[in-house]
Amino acid sequence: MGGIRSYEISEELIEKELVDYISLSRPLIREPQLINRWEFSIANRVTRISCNKCFVPARAGKGIYCVLER
Repeated sequence: MGGIRSYEISEELIEKELVDYISLSRPLIREPQLINRWEFSIANRVTRISCNKCFVPARAGKGIYCVLER
C-alpha cells in the first residue's frame, strides 16, 4: 500500500513514527524473496513497476503471479 519500494524509506517512515508498520503485497508477488534481499542488503529497491498485470490471471481464476517473470 502506498508504493513503498525501498527498505530505507520503510525504515525512515517507522523511525520518524509516521507509520506503525509497512504493508507489502504486490512487491512480494513480483519478488517473493524480497524480505531476504533486504535483510542481507542485496539490491535495495523493488523491481516491481506497478503495471497491475498480476491481476489478469487472478481475474481469470488462474491465481495471482507476476506475468512479467514468466
